[in-house]
Amino acid sequence: MRARNFFCALFALLVWPVAAAQTCVPPGAWIRPADRSPIAAEAMMAVAARAEVVLLGERHAHAPHQRWELETLHALHARRPQMAIGFEMFPRRVQPVLDRWVAGELTVEDFVRESDWDKVWRYDFELYRPLFEYARAQRIPMLALNVEQALVRETGANGFAAVPPERREGVSAPAKPARAYVGRLREIYAQHRRGAKTAANRSGFERFVEAQLLWDRAMAQALAQARQAHPDALIVGVMGRGHVEYGYGVPHQLRDLGVQRIVSLLAWEKEADCKDLRPGIADAVYGLVEHNAS
Repeated sequence: MRARNFFCALFALLVWPVAAAQTCVPPGAWIRPADRSPIAAEAMMAVAARAEVVLLGERHAHAPHQRWELETLHALHARRPQMAIGFEMFPRRVQPVLDRWVAGELTVEDFVRESDWDKVWRYDFELYRPLFEYARAQRIPMLALNVEQALVRETGANGFAAVPPERREGVSAPAKPARAYVGRLREIYAQHRRGAKTAANRSGFERFVEAQLLWDRAMAQALAQARQAHPDALIVGVMGRGHVEYGYGVPHQLRDLGVQRIVSLLAWEKEADCKDLRPGIADAVYGLVEHNAS
């Protein structure tokens, strides 16, 4: 809590005293959700670069999001050259492939094949390719944050405690979720289950929550371990925004693992409902700039 108050104070000092914009998040601008005040880009990156972990919450396979991530990585790396970047896109077992890629030992075709991209992620590789090529060009270590989907499915079917330790991929028991997170997951579950109310479905919801917590914990644990291994480096995590919003998912698990100085950043689409820009959704959000197709 002390660390979070520290960052809130820093943000308050760096806010620009300007008139309200026409949209809640103008394209190309950083906004502090707490009061919708603009933040200078230089000031925003300076604050983020002093964190232990920076989380970039994306909409998967949406080109403006991946462009924003690349621009943000450029800005952070300029201020904190010692860096490691974790990606939700890769399960732990392909970490040696990521290491070889960064070392320049693989062609793009080799990397796609040996990382099992078409099986483990399946979105268009070209959208993410600039991120991976930047990491290789700068010799920034890439981290595989995820676990096998089979483990997530097994947890969702039987619960985390029922999964034998040797099949947990080293993931420790997740911290208890915030009540608000459970409520949010209940809404998502109900959308898929049409609000069924039987005891069996209540049990199903509990397993659904456990699977989500496993996912959050796995990525948080990989980031925390990287922080321990590289105490002078800035650790950046690239993942779906649902794992980042309101500090419920990966940030909550990171704090349970002893990582306190976390900055969570989101990209904001111009068509997004401004009512969704609520205090606490992230430390800052960036208004995406749409590029016309050439």
